[in-house]
Amino acid sequence: MKKILLFALLFAVGASSLQARYHKKIRKSYQDKDLDGVIDKRDRCPNTPFFAIVNKNGCMIKRLNVSKEQERKVKEILTRRN
Repeated sequence: MKKILLFALLFAVGASSLQARYHKKIRKSYQDKDLDGVIDKRDRCPNTPFFAIVNKNGCMIKRLNVSKEQERKVKEILTRRN
């Protein structure tokens, strides 16, 4: 019985560690640094301006007319870490 409990405990600890590494890898592979909605791995225009309408490749089609203050507030909300 002790061997089963020990095995279960080791498995749970190892699984949580493996799960944490997996989630970190997934988060990194789906990053979107310029926040245009296209993941960096597929983004052909990686530095599109904020508030730009982009195509499926992440390249700007049109820039929306917003003030610098509005842009700053939205960026702050979207990049906030919880």
